[in-house]
Amino acid sequence: MHILIGIITAIAGLIWALNSLHNAGVDLNSFNPFTWARRRKWEAQYGAKPMLNLEKPLEAAGAVALSLLGELPVVTKEQKDGVIALFQDTFQLAPDQASELFTSSAYLVKGEVNLHESVPKILAPSLPQFTSEMRESLLNLLKSIASLDGSTSEAQSKIIESAATALKLSKARATEWG
Repeated sequence: MHILIGIITAIAGLIWALNSLHNAGVDLNSFNPFTWARRRKWEAQYGAKPMLNLEKPLEAAGAVALSLLGELPVVTKEQKDGVIALFQDTFQLAPDQASELFTSSAYLVKGEVNLHESVPKILAPSLPQFTSEMRESLLNLLKSIASLDGSTSEAQSKIIESAATALKLSKARATEWG
């Protein structure tokens, strides 16, 4: 009988302690290891920068291409129109689609520093889907965008070198830009 009273007292004490913790503002789900693992997985997947989760080669190529303009102090209308025209030629896009790609890519790379270090991370999710032709056309596109003003800056050269290194690391599969 005295063992039963001790067990009931311990259970009541545990319930009282948990209730006091809950009233004090402690989230009791934080002690659950399954909830903790799910929260960490969610944060790892969706807490990252959106430009690091681009799975389509077209989106990744657009972000890398716009990272070249992100290194410039001011982007002129002529540069923007030139990049949109290059997008149309390289990716075979309609003018509105090329403009949309420019806008979304500009939003993704806005405010980033050291973009040459981010290029391999941007390309990583979509890299297996790049064919050898897509790799060559992306490198040609980057060189064309960098030379829109006539000369390539040192930061733009670093981005092009980083992209070339990242694109040569994996083997290609046959897909299209879309």
